[in-house]
Amino acid sequence: MTDLSKIKALTFDVGGTVFDWRSGIQKEVTRLATEQGADVDVTQFASDWRRWMFVELARVRSGELSWRNADQIHRSVLDDVLKKHAALELSASERDELNEVWHRLSSWPDAADAIARLRGRYTTVVLTVLSFSIVVDCSRHNGIDWDAILSCEFLGHYKTDPEAYLTALKLLRVEPSEAMMVAAHKGDLQGAKAAGLHTAYVHREGESDVFPGSSDLDSASTEFDITAIDFPDLADKLLA
Repeated sequence: MTDLSKIKALTFDVGGTVFDWRSGIQKEVTRLATEQGADVDVTQFASDWRRWMFVELARVRSGELSWRNADQIHRSVLDDVLKKHAALELSASERDELNEVWHRLSSWPDAADAIARLRGRYTTVVLTVLSFSIVVDCSRHNGIDWDAILSCEFLGHYKTDPEAYLTALKLLRVEPSEAMMVAAHKGDLQGAKAAGLHTAYVHREGESDVFPGSSDLDSASTEFDITAIDFPDLADKLLA
């Protein structure tokens, strides 16, 4: 069994792992569609918006597109999503307003208390591709306190580039062997593992619908250091 006793810092993915992006988007799009009497598949709308964001992010990572943050990417992709879901008609200002939904996402109900427990022993840090302002706003909205928020928009590299993880750890003054990445996404954890970090998988139902090949509990148990069914389970295992 891997020795986890030297871990000092936990770096958290938050989009999908801590914050429930799907419910927030579906609720807002349902409201808009109801006001217009428009027939919109809100589940698919949310999935498209999230998935296409990562498609465009990959173009930023490769240098095909200029450097930009998640707010800019979400807004750009939204125009394409609305072309597909054409029954919903929004002006430019209404699209800008809808883009703000990312700043008021609710957390998963089990997250806040477990993070507070973990913060008693570990340095708890956000490491995310989301913008700094999204994480600040959503954390305040849900009453979640962190020791630090590190958005890749300031690191010069986006996950899953190894430099994103290593730059974050350099700022924290910890070695990769002293850090653990916590996420609900296989790709993120594989990137962290390749950079030398320990890894903890937290299962979130529905994330694999957007990220094909994302881990399930069975496959995660053989690939990552910790596999948790939820955040309380993660806290129990790390604080045992």
